[in-house]
Amino acid sequence: MKRTLPASLFLLFFAVQSASALFTDVSSLNIHGVAIDALVEQGVLEGYSDGSFKPDQEVTRAEAMKIILLGMGISVNESSSSAGQFSDVSENDWFYDIVGTAVDLGIIEGYDDGTFRPAQTVNRAEALKMMLEANNEAAVAPGSDPFVDVPTSAWFAPYANYAKTWNIEPPQTDGLWHPEAAITRGNISEMVYRLQEVEESGNEYDESVTWLDHPFAAVSTSFKVPFGWYYKTDGVASIWLVDTGNNQVSLLDPYDNGGTLLITRYLNSEGDSSSELFNSIRTELEASSYESSINGYNTLVVEGGGNYQRQWYVVMPNLSVVHIAALRGDGPYAPYLDDQFEKIVNSIAYDPDAGPDLDINEIIQSLNSAVQVDGQGNAMMELLDDWELIETDAIGVGTGPVDYFYSPSANITIKYERSFDVILDLRDGETTAF
Repeated sequence: MKRTLPASLFLLFFAVQSASALFTDVSSLNIHGVAIDALVEQGVLEGYSDGSFKPDQEVTRAEAMKIILLGMGISVNESSSSAGQFSDVSENDWFYDIVGTAVDLGIIEGYDDGTFRPAQTVNRAEALKMMLEANNEAAVAPGSDPFVDVPTSAWFAPYANYAKTWNIEPPQTDGLWHPEAAITRGNISEMVYRLQEVEESGNEYDESVTWLDHPFAAVSTSFKVPFGWYYKTDGVASIWLVDTGNNQVSLLDPYDNGGTLLITRYLNSEGDSSSELFNSIRTELEASSYESSINGYNTLVVEGGGNYQRQWYVVMPNLSVVHIAALRGDGPYAPYLDDQFEKIVNSIAYDPDAGPDLDINEIIQSLNSAVQVDGQGNAMMELLDDWELIETDAIGVGTGPVDYFYSPSANITIKYERSFDVILDLRDGETTAF
């Protein structure tokens, strides 16, 4: 027997925007999508002949150098012969002129054995050094450790400090910078794009400009949701970042580097004014508070209170009150959580007609992008609310049961494996023949 699963059974992962049509593997949910699209338009990036971009593929030294030079507006000197000094770079290599130009400009040096190692992957520290030197940026030695895992004594500390100051490359969600980690094509695209934006504006890069609006019907508002964050819109609306390193399960119990915004609404049927509402709320508070304005809405901001790190009471145009409460851990990512909380709350907009905002083609593209990606199955399935379970293979693929879900509205079936929360495959029509 078929049974329709309510959308509330699934927890939605990532926010949504207009899907990019440039590459088959860069969907509307890709965290680096805006940067990739911008650099493609500039002629800095290109994809592969199969229509893909491979954003998660680790980038080599030669590839990184090309992206950095073009991204910084540096013309490649086709008459340079400087790359000939390296024993592993020949005139027939596509990157010969690129490497030569980078050597001429003092951006790169080879290794003591006389090689350049063009196929070697690039780590985070190396990429930032090449970028800043290509852009003639002065990286100043920091007075204190820029990140928990970047001491002032490290050779890359000035570059990491620049990345932190201008938000070119923030810490990962465990609060560490991971200077040794190999970076991907998507990652280096993001860094180059952010540096371009900093150069253009003269200000720290604000990643919230690329966050995507999502309607929260339960509280008649919309919020921008950061990439990589979960959210749910029914019942007690919530937006949260799970601390996977500590095996956090509940959005109500954030561990060291996790955090949650809980969002509810008070209808204010008496039609009390903002002042009357805030005075009433203050009588129940033991924490300090102050009045402010967010997006033109009168707001009472409460510093702490009970288990909360901060609270906001935002009065909507219909005089209903949206209450937002922040919970978080105290790990090294906490300062960044606080900043993201503020940006999410500051994006609030009254939306009495809140509802779905993706068309079927965009949803199908997003589901396709999640195939074989562990931990995103349930999240991505929230994009549709009419899934019907048509069959379960209890034996599965050796790791756990496999379910087949069909969506009449999209006319697609997905093959879903439970233990890894992964969409194994997707087919047109209602079928179990995968």
